[in-house]
Amino acid sequence: MRLILFFTFIFNIALATGQTVVRGPYMQSNTHESIIFMWRTSTETNTKVWYGTDPNNLNLTKVISANVKDHIIKVDGLAPLTTYYYAVGTTSGVLAGGTASYTFKTHPVPGTPTPTRIWAIGDFGRGNQGQIDCKQSFENYTGNRGADVWLWLGDNAYQDGSDAEYQSKVFAVNGFSDVFSRLPFYPCPGNHDYNSVWPASTTLGIPYSNIPLVNHKGPYYDLVEVPKYAEAGGYPSQLEVFYSFDYGDVHFLSLNSEVFDYTLSYDGINQMIQWIRNDLDQNTRKFTIAYFHQCPYSKGSHDSDAAYELVIKAMREKIIPVLEEYDVDLVVNGHSHVFERSYLMNGHFGKSDSFNASTMVKSATNGKFSDGNAYIKDNSYATKNGTVYVVCGNSGSSEGGPALNHPAMFYSDGGSSAYGSFVIDVYKNRLDAKYLKSDGQIGDEFTILKKDLVLQSLSNLIICKGQSANVQALFTGGSDNLEIKWVAGSTITSGNTATLSPVTTTTYTLSVKDLYTQQIETTTFTITVTELPAPAISEPLPGTLEAVSSVQNISYQWNINGNPITGATSNYYTPQFNGNYTLTITNQQGCSATSEVFIVQSLSVEETTSSTLKLFPNPADNQITFSISDDMINAPYSVIDNQGKIILSGIADSKNTILNINSLVPGNYILRIKKEDKTINQSFIKK
Repeated sequence: MRLILFFTFIFNIALATGQTVVRGPYMQSNTHESIIFMWRTSTETNTKVWYGTDPNNLNLTKVISANVKDHIIKVDGLAPLTTYYYAVGTTSGVLAGGTASYTFKTHPVPGTPTPTRIWAIGDFGRGNQGQIDCKQSFENYTGNRGADVWLWLGDNAYQDGSDAEYQSKVFAVNGFSDVFSRLPFYPCPGNHDYNSVWPASTTLGIPYSNIPLVNHKGPYYDLVEVPKYAEAGGYPSQLEVFYSFDYGDVHFLSLNSEVFDYTLSYDGINQMIQWIRNDLDQNTRKFTIAYFHQCPYSKGSHDSDAAYELVIKAMREKIIPVLEEYDVDLVVNGHSHVFERSYLMNGHFGKSDSFNASTMVKSATNGKFSDGNAYIKDNSYATKNGTVYVVCGNSGSSEGGPALNHPAMFYSDGGSSAYGSFVIDVYKNRLDAKYLKSDGQIGDEFTILKKDLVLQSLSNLIICKGQSANVQALFTGGSDNLEIKWVAGSTITSGNTATLSPVTTTTYTLSVKDLYTQQIETTTFTITVTELPAPAISEPLPGTLEAVSSVQNISYQWNINGNPITGATSNYYTPQFNGNYTLTITNQQGCSATSEVFIVQSLSVEETTSSTLKLFPNPADNQITFSISDDMINAPYSVIDNQGKIILSGIADSKNTILNINSLVPGNYILRIKKEDKTINQSFIKK
């Protein structure tokens, strides 16, 4: 048996090592509950993936039995916002992975506010040092934090987006390609990617032919599996040509500038416009980012004013007005091999000489949060607060001597050694964006803040005089820097919660201010203070007490010597003992008032002066001890409640008697000892 097992093990190793992974593995369509693994093997094999939340225990597997070189396998049933580890291979064994560097983190459920880091690179796929440096500068910058979303801005593999170029300049670049094992990407194509798409999609291979969107095919489309059915949020496009997805409270639209056609029919663009409207009509995310390849505004390696830039012109005139109609926050492009960043702007759809800063710039500041100049927008696309446009086409490509003088741009960087990428962080109502140069320096940064505070109204309250009301501010949105005040005249209480103690009916204003956006939301409410008039006690008949009160709908509680009398809850009461009686009334709001003391002394009990009775402790918990004089030994005793009912009884057969009262309910009682014509009474309280 050992020999058979040994040869079986050697045979499996041989099968597993007979193939190698020549591309990947890499990941696509990461969602809150699923992900797609892709890789290429040197020979055809079946497909298997191992995965789990412990890198040392990949306890989940999935297999596809068909033999292929290009492997695509989707796993479902994953937990949101959870880190997993994986390995890929065949049913004969693992070919790649199985270590902590082969990992991914699922998305949060769409719409769940989550700190989010986005990394965008454009025109990167050259396999050169600039591409490697951009990746390394990002890893140095982000450290273990990593990225949650990786955007490709097009021209992903030069010169023609062929399969061989994707292999040599994207998936097999030392110093760059290790990122694929741990970071899924969300791509869009560029014109260079389409150099291999057109020959595969049209008979003559003529660029920008007017062909159905479903017929766009080629190496780019072979190697991506995007969430075209809204698996990750958004609206289904049912196409890989353009699509949308969510990460937390950020919505992304991956658009395609290459659907332009040279006949100027705009069939592809118009289909994309209709889908954009469908997508943004249902979008409720805090921030919206659109990205596509050919930039609407640039004075870099491409001049957006040039007569031959027909695709740029079409995107600027056809797509940008739709995005601005929905007040999209950020548009990110590549194509021009520079970095450019606009002001917060709106309404510029022409050439640069038509740009009017006085009407089109919504904020002429630098946008830097640290300077107090963050761009501030409301939380609705009904008001056109403006969009920031970013060109980041220098993540591997560069251009010597660009003009960089577009009037819409606040910041520009270019030149033969100017490489960089674009980093976006989103937290709550704040978006921070940075141009990260390949040398690790931050070249530009800006912040967009949203006025998104929504304050719930508070109900009016009723309290009793002398009481307090505990209140809490209930709201959604806002930053981490809020000022919360409860104001009544000159009295101000600060904090998310407050204890308010008005002595009279008072109206309060709750004010919540976001100190970053200066948005203030207020609501008012009233605390009504109720004061019950104290009741009085009368004795309409001898031995009968009556409550006298003008208040309606109240409850009653009679007390003796400051202690509640069990069961004495009507407006009349017949005293059983002498003592100090009071009456407490309570209304439906829980407010109470207590009468003055009414002294009862008319209840006579024949007592001897020569006999004694001592009782302790008083009040008592579980037992009492009573002592009697010699003449009362062997006399019967009884314990009587405040209704006159005998609860306990016995014979006092010694001078000292211990009596267990554990069975008594808390209240007032009398211990009575009677012998012939002698009676002794002693009241006590059971706690």
